[in-house]
Amino acid sequence: MKYRNIIFDFDGVLAESVEIKTKAFYAIYHKHGEEIAQKVVLHHKENGGMSRYEKFPYYHKKFLNIDLSEKEVNQLSGKFSKMVIDEVIKANEVQGASWFLTKYQNHCKYWIVSATPTNEMIEIANKRGIGKFFVTIYGSPGHKKDVVVKILKENSLVNNETVFLGDALSDFEAAKNNNIDFILRSTIENKSLFKNENMDRYKDYYELDKILNE
Repeated sequence: MKYRNIIFDFDGVLAESVEIKTKAFYAIYHKHGEEIAQKVVLHHKENGGMSRYEKFPYYHKKFLNIDLSEKEVNQLSGKFSKMVIDEVIKANEVQGASWFLTKYQNHCKYWIVSATPTNEMIEIANKRGIGKFFVTIYGSPGHKKDVVVKILKENSLVNNETVFLGDALSDFEAAKNNNIDFILRSTIENKSLFKNENMDRYKDYYELDKILNE
């Protein structure tokens, strides 16, 4: 395998946790009506790599015409965390993820770059027993494209030896902006988003392993 460095998104890439967060956004906004809740869900699904700290102000302003204070955003984020964190820790892994991490741990270095708040992402990874695999685990408030710049520079990585495994447009753009390869973890949620893109795609890590060793 040519890659020596692998950057992973988390939700939908290492864990089958996307739907958990979709349901939480729906539950929070359902009190404002079914139409609002469905608009929130649609945007959330199309912008999987966007931080909840950006989503809550956006949804309140666009759909409710309410400007949230920083305190209110933090309160909503805290509520959201309580709703999802235990469920994400317990979520099934994407098939073969642990096998893959173990197989290549002596050949590759790994990072997580997620939209989940950093402290929460570290807690989730550690409680799932995978934190030990990663050089560093990054979450929000950093933007993914900026975090990838940081990883490349601080670790003196070679671009063509580095790949981003993701399932969202923000993952794809972070890779593209930094001139590194991108491989899509293909799901029902992102099928329409990437239908016109010519790229490698995998459903599980056994399939990815074949792609990487072709």
